Amino acid sequence: MAEPSLPLSFLCLLALSSACYIQNCPRGGKRALADTALRQCMPCGPGNRGNCFGPGICCGEELGCYLGTAETRRCSKEDYLPSPCQAGRQPCGAGGRCAAPGICCTAETCAMDTGCLDEGGDGAQEAAEEKNLTVLDGSAGDLLLKLMHLANRQQQQQGKHP
Repeated sequence: MAEPSLPLSFLCLLALSSACYIQNCPRGGKRALADTALRQCMPCGPGNRGNCFGPGICCGEELGCYLGTAETRRCSKEDYLPSPCQAGRQPCGAGGRCAAPGICCTAETCAMDTGCLDEGGDGAQEAAEEKNLTVLDGSAGDLLLKLMHLANRQQQQQGKHP
């Protein structure tokens, strides 16, 4: 009776130990993930001129940001890639990164952030002049944004009252 129980216990031990192996760990284990160099996130948007910030967010310097549109479909594939990526420039907001001039994005959402306007200083001004764009300081940008919202609200009210 001792002879059949020995191979049986060995098989049970083998079955239990093989179940402990995790198949989807990164190379080098979980701790090695922090040592890996971050790659640029997948390109997206018209002409692939933007980068994915989350599963439904695509932003670019010249594009602005697309949220939940056809341009962001490719970004949902980013979650399936094994290595981490980092999109954007300098950190901003609560765990976000500057995605476009004046816009700070996380993986879930985007928000206006004047800290993303001041990034280049004179370099941003020169780049804007080359592209025939206007760079506004924080207060002028906020005023312009409020005026645009006011004009949009007035247009919507006029559309309701024929």
